[in-house]
Amino acid sequence: MNKGEKRKRRSYWLTAFLIVLALLFAGCKENQSKETAGTNKSVSKPQESKFIPTEYESSVNVNVEDKMLTGALKVKAVNQTGKNQDKIYFHVYPNQFREGVDLLGGFWRQIIDGNSEPGTMEVSDVQVNGNKGNFKISDTILEIQLDQWKKGEVINLEMNFTMKVPKNNGRFAYDDNAIWLGNWLPIQAVYDKRGWVTDPYYSMGDPFYSQIGNYTVEVNVPGAYQIASTGKEEEATKEQDGTLSYSTTIGNVRDFAMVIMDENYQKFSDRVGETTVNTWYLASDSHEAAKQNHEAGIKSLAYFSKVYGPYPYPEYDIVRTGMFTAMEFPGLIYLPKNILETNETEVSSVVHETAHQWWYGMVGNDEVKEPWLDEALATYASTRFMLEEFPERSAMNIEMRKEMTAGTERDEKKGIFIGSPVDKFTSIGSYSQLVYQKGALMLENLEKEIGKEKMDKLLQTYFKEYQYKNASSSDFISVFRKELGPEAKEYLEGWLTGKEPEFKQ
Repeated sequence: MNKGEKRKRRSYWLTAFLIVLALLFAGCKENQSKETAGTNKSVSKPQESKFIPTEYESSVNVNVEDKMLTGALKVKAVNQTGKNQDKIYFHVYPNQFREGVDLLGGFWRQIIDGNSEPGTMEVSDVQVNGNKGNFKISDTILEIQLDQWKKGEVINLEMNFTMKVPKNNGRFAYDDNAIWLGNWLPIQAVYDKRGWVTDPYYSMGDPFYSQIGNYTVEVNVPGAYQIASTGKEEEATKEQDGTLSYSTTIGNVRDFAMVIMDENYQKFSDRVGETTVNTWYLASDSHEAAKQNHEAGIKSLAYFSKVYGPYPYPEYDIVRTGMFTAMEFPGLIYLPKNILETNETEVSSVVHETAHQWWYGMVGNDEVKEPWLDEALATYASTRFMLEEFPERSAMNIEMRKEMTAGTERDEKKGIFIGSPVDKFTSIGSYSQLVYQKGALMLENLEKEIGKEKMDKLLQTYFKEYQYKNASSSDFISVFRKELGPEAKEYLEGWLTGKEPEFKQ
């Protein structure tokens, strides 16, 4: 993006800016659930009981030469659906990249190229409370049959799995120096008022919806390799065969991501409060660019902790991978290699993905049905930070945002709005314009009317009320309506459905 700033022609600037936002902020779909209407709240607030996180315990052996993972997973879950169940569902997202699947359109165009190779994911030896279980996998959904899972009852599941990591430019892939694993472990599907939510792996946006869990993961790798993950790894144990065993335990996170790196990786490390911030990069990368991104990670983590609520986890990893874009996971983000190849670095990607640690990570939402709720908030929050650290650049970006979003009428006439689900969008451009840019503009315009102090206070309230939970658009609007009155509801609902009302009290 810095290169774009140097160009004098404004039309080129706008085009380049839109492309970069669509690709770098992509991270950081027809619903197959039983019902499709309603919000994501499973129970009314007066009756809400304390949510009990699912427990995941996994041991994994990594064959870096063959790019194979073999492991076991134990799951301890409580039936919090409010009714007896005869099935439980898990997402097995790596199965999307198996041979024979047509990956066309949307972000698949950036993920799949001529050098890509398929992967596999096989699940076996499923046990339910110590007995052999019946199961089937359909696309990216694992269904396990149960005799009866009574409401409030604990169930213990075990399964073995084997994965061949695919070669591509996505979340779950590898290159010559690393294997990066995002959305790789089987994860329990959410049960909300629609039933079990078993959305497919859509090609647009971040098509995920999860609840917090507690993870204990042990990973065995060759002796020359290092690990960065959602948790903070304990000191590696050297096994008799020369391999290293890393172990980590982390609670209250929505998923568990991991990057396995060879000896060519090095890192910067600093502390922000009680959190260690590591930025991992290759020795061949620009040291200066890596340093700039590291400093942006440190400063933005401290900033968002102060403005919205404290960051509670012991470690935060910023890792250079071969993914085509930056991407957020709990406690860990990816940076694409092109950001670190020269001294010209785009730190706004680090800031945006760091903002996602609050909006997606700690305050969750259904990213399939309401992607604006984390993306618009992360874009708005990162702009706030950038305005203070890089005011000249950011002020220009805000003006450009207004011009970019002026052309959204074409999509809105087709029924595609800020508040639309991911399967409504047909192009990266319209997704970026509406969900990221116009969504952020909606929040920025509201901030101008009510002031930064009140806006921060409202987002602090929203964060405090929904930390470690899933919020919906109606939950977000309710927080603002309670403080600002019915005008806030009219304003937000109007923008989310293609109108642009002014906020007036």
